[in-house]
Formats: sequence, C-alpha cells, structure tokens
Amino acid sequence: MYQQSAPETIQAMFASIAEHYDRANSTLSFGLHPYWNQQLIQAIGSHKCLLDLCAGTGEIAFGYLKKNPQAEAILLDFCPEMLSVAQSKGASFHHRFEMIQADAQAIPLPNHSVDAVTIAYGIRNIKDPEKCFHEVFRVLKPGGFFGILELTRPTAKLPRLGHRCYTRFVLPLLGKFTAKNMEAYRYLASSVEIFATPEVLMKNLHTSGFQNVQKRSLTFAAATLFTAIK
Repeated sequence: MYQQSAPETIQAMFASIAEHYDRANSTLSFGLHPYWNQQLIQAIGSHKCLLDLCAGTGEIAFGYLKKNPQAEAILLDFCPEMLSVAQSKGASFHHRFEMIQADAQAIPLPNHSVDAVTIAYGIRNIKDPEKCFHEVFRVLKPGGFFGILELTRPTAKLPRLGHRCYTRFVLPLLGKFTAKNMEAYRYLASSVEIFATPEVLMKNLHTSGFQNVQKRSLTFAAATLFTAIK
C-alpha cells in the first residue's frame, strides 16, 4: 500500500497520521524521541537561517528557534496536513519561520541561501536520497551544516533481535491505537529494516561533496545522528 517508490502513497500516509504524529512518536519510541531530537538540535550550533526538510509538525525547527532567539527557520514538507499541524504549534514564534510545501528532492530556494539544513526521520522515505543530498549541497552556504537524524538497526546481536521483534510485531499494533493507522506504522517499521546502512549513507554524503562526515549512534544504534559540512 505505502511505497517509497511511489511518493504519493507516502504523502497520503503522513496526511492520515498528522494529527497523532507527535504523540505516536513519543509513545512508540518509549519517550526517547524528544531526547534524539535534542541531540540533533544541539549539534546544529548557532546559525541565522535553518532549513528543516521533511519538517513534519515542526519539532526540530521550533526546538531550534527556542534555543536560538535570533534565528529564523524554513519548514519544508510535501504533506500539507503536517505543515498545518506545525503552523498551529508555531504561533509563539510569530514571524520567525516560513513554510514551503515542496519535495526535498527539488528544493525551491536559491543556491547558497541557507546556513544549516536538517532532516529528521525523513531521509528513508525519500525516493532518491542522493538527489536530496545534492539539493542540500546546492542551497547551503559554504561551510554550512547538514544534520540527519534517522532510525537505524542496532548492530549488537541482542539489541538487534529486540529491535526487530518490536518493529515487526509491537510497533504496528501500537500505531493502530495511537495513530489510528496500523498499516502506516507497519510501513514505517519495514522502512527502517530495508533502508541503507549508516556506512552507505555516509559514503553517499561524501560522494555528494560533503566534508567532515560523522555519525553518532544513539540508544544502542536504534537511531543515528549524521553530521556533515559543505
């Protein structure tokens, strides 16, 4: 039903869970979701303009604006329902952010126009991640920061076994009750299992021109934070 190769199905999936997305993520990650987000936000540093791709409900962008009172943010997502939720959440930040409904593979911004780019839990849902990387490289200013936060598969034997059982059997059931869409979370669980390894992701970042590419495993590698510089 939901396929990475068919972006319109992924868009429909996120539209169906937008209102429950934050609560579901917190529940399904056993409360670790906010901690992982903070690791990305802290890694960004201090920049004037942040572009948050696959921005969803704005958790990363608004967390960054709260930490950096002088900064501005651009929230880009291809799902209008997600951006609608983000709009209601961002009222306290007034005119410090703007929203763009667009594809992260074709960012409608000029070359060298932003200081930092982030993408959290979104790169595995993009049809062509390398195309997205090239677009990020294009819009970043020289020396700009790129941060990716993504769910990954633990490498140690016992954590990986527990992770596999959870994602295949428990997560879809919890998704049914917290987000009212069992199939959406069955897809999200499978997308973690089949997505590229962190090593492949790092290689693709290097190939796209990024330097100082690094990764940091979080919570037994259930999530991984990637950072790079243009």
